[in-house]
Amino acid sequence: MVIGLLATLPAFTNLKVGGLQAEDCLLLLLLGFCTARFLYSGFSFHISRRLGGLIRSYFLLLIALLLMAILALRMTFYPLEEVSLLKQPVIFSLSKLLQLASIVCGFFWLANIFLNNKDFLVQGMTAYWRTGLIVSCYAIASYIVVAITHSSPENSTMFPGAYGESPYLRARGFFNEGGPFGMYLVSVFVIGFLRRHMTKRPLGTVNTVVLSIAFLLSASKAGFFTAALLILYSVITAVSFRKKIAYLVLSTVLLCGVAVWLDLGTILLGYMASYQNVEDKIALVGRDPNVVLGRIAALYIVPRMISAHPITGIGIGNYPIIRNDPHYLGNLPSMTDAEDLPAIGIPGIAAETGIPAALWLVVLLFAPYWVTRKGASIIAVVALYQPLAHNLGVQLTFAYPWFLSACALAASSYEPKESDLSRNFSESLRLSS
Repeated sequence: MVIGLLATLPAFTNLKVGGLQAEDCLLLLLLGFCTARFLYSGFSFHISRRLGGLIRSYFLLLIALLLMAILALRMTFYPLEEVSLLKQPVIFSLSKLLQLASIVCGFFWLANIFLNNKDFLVQGMTAYWRTGLIVSCYAIASYIVVAITHSSPENSTMFPGAYGESPYLRARGFFNEGGPFGMYLVSVFVIGFLRRHMTKRPLGTVNTVVLSIAFLLSASKAGFFTAALLILYSVITAVSFRKKIAYLVLSTVLLCGVAVWLDLGTILLGYMASYQNVEDKIALVGRDPNVVLGRIAALYIVPRMISAHPITGIGIGNYPIIRNDPHYLGNLPSMTDAEDLPAIGIPGIAAETGIPAALWLVVLLFAPYWVTRKGASIIAVVALYQPLAHNLGVQLTFAYPWFLSACALAASSYEPKESDLSRNFSESLRLSS
């Protein structure tokens, strides 16, 4: 049941309990259970040898992040107008650290379970795949209803799975925006291919079409780049030259089509122009959140934070309550009525954790890929998803990239070893003779 919930809840980020996402509540309970079991068993636990070194490295990283958060207490905070206890100075950073610890705990718990039982791995992937399909159907239905009725999805309680105004409607499922939803759909595709590799069950034409339509309607630029990079890796690692050419032609046609659909060139030029002229635009746009919040503002603020605190950072989770420091804002207006996130990947993380800890984190995120890189190409693709996702702005405390890494680590252990392949080959020769 826990595995099913961990595979399902990442699709419902808007499902919250007292300000916490439903998946956070489950992961915190799991962290409490694992901690109690660790203490009860005399400070020992049973975990696969494949995970031993990695779990120690993550534990040391969490300790380092706690020390950085303590050092950040010397800074001046600019609290948000929201009076939530979890978003107050000091508590904000500690709550984010606890959230990250619960995510890491869930990752190792899943990986250990999957390594010990292949059936649980298949069940988890199946739950993840089917949840993605259901959410995609809901997002497409929401998009159609909003487009036909011209209703405001923000005021709708039945179909909030799409948002915007024609012709800029976007599907978002149960995410805040279309961008994160598109990233999630890429992960569903990836899990579907891994599931097919391990069970020989086809994705299905209808399922593929549904996911593809939902992805297109999300208009996710980050999702597009993630898909492009994963496809490029698949092309490079294809076994035969014929497959390389076939994958390259097919992927080029598909990606060019998606790029035209998204009008990617215009969007990227708009981002560049907004960043280059961000200070000049302030007088015109005032407090427009599209300019003074999010990626564009972060590209202006984050380098100043890193320059001021390159080693210790400003403390994990503290970006929303320190970004309004005049030293970082420059001519940008102060925004305390919204929780701003940098959403620019590792640079944004480095601003909070410091450069050394951020680099350490990058190494750990690529560890599953390093372990699985010599196996089947699809397993390596799954393992690459998490570092790419976090580099392209997915929050470190979102559970679904960690779920994919746990699946990749476990799946690699069920691949036939070279000795097994040699034995099977010898037996085939003996039988044929």
